Amino acid sequence: MIKSVIALAALATAAVTVTAAAASAAPLNHISFTQPVGEGISYAAGTNQTFSWTMACTTPSTLISATPAATEVDFMDSNNIDNAFYVKKVGTIDCNKGVGNLVWTVPADTKPGVYALQLLLTPNNAYSGRFNVTAPGSGSTVGPSTGAGGSNGSNTAPGSPSTASVAGSSAAGSVGPVLTVVAAAVAGAVALAF
Repeated sequence: MIKSVIALAALATAAVTVTAAAASAAPLNHISFTQPVGEGISYAAGTNQTFSWTMACTTPSTLISATPAATEVDFMDSNNIDNAFYVKKVGTIDCNKGVGNLVWTVPADTKPGVYALQLLLTPNNAYSGRFNVTAPGSGSTVGPSTGAGGSNGSNTAPGSPSTASVAGSSAAGSVGPVLTVVAAAVAGAVALAF
């Protein structure tokens, strides 16, 4: 029984390694955030921050903007992991460019919590990684970057900034669900062994 568990764990580890390598080798096919992404990012309400993106939002990108020279950037309440709610517009970007960044201001009246940024695109919006907003004057912390962020692949109709599904900063078609299933299988197998 223990040999079976060890073999299953080794197989799962190999599958995770192969899947992660394939994901990192796959070319990005749409505009995505490169900052903020990762864990542990906190911004104080009322402070100026910078976000950045990579790849233009024009064809051949799979996520495009109706107005690439003035694509709306929205500040979204992401306290509910399943939905993000529009708070306010914080700027526009020219996403004709292959890369770029924008200084924006975290709204001063923001209640402490979890938030994200959204680019209004078609057919799905692109979301930054989730970050914490703290009370004014509490300082900002930028955590380690874990790679390119991007769209989570689902939302309401473009131009209707009321609600949108947001799961963090993963590109459409990412390996997150695969890794979760493999990890759950290994955890279940280990539990059965004891």
